[in-house]
Amino acid sequence: MAGQRARTPYQDAGPRTEDRAFPAQRSRTADGPAGAADAGRGGAERSARVLRAGAARRRQQARRRGGLVALCAAVGLPVLGGVADELGGPGVGPLFAVASVLGTGAAAAVCSRAGRWRVVTAAPVVVLLVASGVEYAARPDRYRGGNLGTGALRWVVEAFPVMAAAVGLALAVAVGRAVADRRRAVLGRRRPGGPGVPAGASRRG
Repeated sequence: MAGQRARTPYQDAGPRTEDRAFPAQRSRTADGPAGAADAGRGGAERSARVLRAGAARRRQQARRRGGLVALCAAVGLPVLGGVADELGGPGVGPLFAVASVLGTGAAAAVCSRAGRWRVVTAAPVVVLLVASGVEYAARPDRYRGGNLGTGALRWVVEAFPVMAAAVGLALAVAVGRAVADRRRAVLGRRRPGGPGVPAGASRRG
């Protein structure tokens, strides 16, 4: 009919129901910074956990090495000194005394914080056992029967000055290390950015 606009076949068919609208896609520009920030935080946390685990393992290995070195110094040096004295003359003497004192001091210097007081308390026992053990191993026939009690009393009397010197040196080393550790902790807290001070903050801030 004239005056009427011709309708196309698509208009007559109406809207197509089979064409579904595509779901709205999230913009990368909107989610990108947030996702990157979350990923960055997750990576930083994982890195911090790995670093803490590695530091803990290194501290444990260092404690084990320090304990082994302390044991060798506290026991090995007195044994070497006692054997050297027995080879050079009858009974333990000055070499054993010097080796015992130095070994105990070295053990107190290289052991852990908790091990310092163990070294102090164990020093008399170690010195006495090493002195009596070396003496008895060198001349077992001399200390048979009733002579063993007399020999044990003599061992205690002769080893007492060495025990006192070893305990004194170990105690001095332990106290010195404790004072040095406390001083380092105080300086670390006072230093800007040190433990207990926020990063970037100064003492005045």
